[in-house]
Amino acid sequence: MAIDLLSLKPHQVSRDLSGYITYIYGEAKTGKTTFASQMPQPLLLAFEKGYNALPGIIVQDITSWGEMKQVVRELKKDAVKEQFKSVIVDTIDVAGSLCEKYVCGQLGIQEISDAGWGAGWRLLKKEFDETFRVIAQLGYAVVFIGHDKLGEVTREDGTKYNKYQPSAATSVNNTAKNMADIYAFAKKYEVNGTAMVKLIFRSMDNSADTGCRFKYIVPEIPDFSYKNVVDALNKAIDDEMKANGNRDLFTDKREVYAMATQYSLDVEAKRFQDLISPLMTKDKEYFSPRITSIVDKYLGTGKKVSAATPDQAEMIYLINCEIEEELVPKLNQ
Repeated sequence: MAIDLLSLKPHQVSRDLSGYITYIYGEAKTGKTTFASQMPQPLLLAFEKGYNALPGIIVQDITSWGEMKQVVRELKKDAVKEQFKSVIVDTIDVAGSLCEKYVCGQLGIQEISDAGWGAGWRLLKKEFDETFRVIAQLGYAVVFIGHDKLGEVTREDGTKYNKYQPSAATSVNNTAKNMADIYAFAKKYEVNGTAMVKLIFRSMDNSADTGCRFKYIVPEIPDFSYKNVVDALNKAIDDEMKANGNRDLFTDKREVYAMATQYSLDVEAKRFQDLISPLMTKDKEYFSPRITSIVDKYLGTGKKVSAATPDQAEMIYLINCEIEEELVPKLNQ
C-alpha cells in the first residue's frame, strides 16, 4: 500500500470500551471474567475454566497454542467478524505458558532458556505479540485477564518493598501491558463489613503495577463493574475535552486498528520485470547500473530479485516504487 501523508486525517479517540485493548489482573473472584463477558459480542477464549457461572457466554476452550492459531484463522472470516466484536483471553497466564511450550517445540528444546542468550524469550515475545496484534488489527477488542502475585521490588536507592504484579511470565506480561490502553489491578477490600472490589487504573502509592493511556482517568473506581469502567473512561474523555477543547477528536465509533499490508512475492516480482523491461530495452547501458543500485540498497550488494524469499516481498515492493519514481519518468526524456 502506497503511503499518502496528505490524505491523513486527525485521529479520533473512541468513547466505546470496545475500541481498546484492556488488561485487567487481580485476585481470584474479583469479577474480572464477568466484566469481560459484558464486552460487545464477546468470544471467550478459555485457557482455563473460569466461566461456569456465566450463562450465555460463547466459549472456545483452548488447550494448545496450535488451537490458538486455528482461532486466529477463524477470526479472519467475515461471518465470524459479524458474530464477534470482542475477544477475551482468560487467562494470559496459561496463554503465555502454552505459547512458550509451542516455541520450545519449534526450537526442539525443553526449556525456553535452553535457546541461549535470550533468543527463546525473544521468539516467545514475537509469537505472542504478533498473534494478538493480528486479532486487534482485524478490528476486535481484546481483553486480557490475569492473576496477581505480590513480588519484591527494589527502589533506585536500594531499599525494597512489596508490589502487586501480574503472575504471567515477564516477557508475555510486558508484551500485553505495552499493547494495552487500560492496564488495571482488581483488588478486594471491605467497607463496614461489606466485601467490595475496586479497580485501580493508577496506583498512587505504587503498590500495584498499573497504567492507562488516558491522562484524566480517575486513579481508581471503588466498585468494579463494566458500566463503571466505561463511565470512568468517558469522564476522562470529557475532562480531556474541557482541558483542550478538542471535541472533534472524540467519537462514539469503535476504533479499528490498521491491518498490516500483505505483499505477494509473485505479484511484486512480476511488477519488477514489467517495470525494468522497457527501461532495459530503451537503454541498457544507462538503466542497468541504476536498477542494480536500487536492488542493492534494499536486498544487499549482489542480491537478485529472482532469488528473493516471500519474507522479502515488501523489499521488492519498495524497489518497484523507487524504480517507478526515479527511473520510469526518464523513459520519455
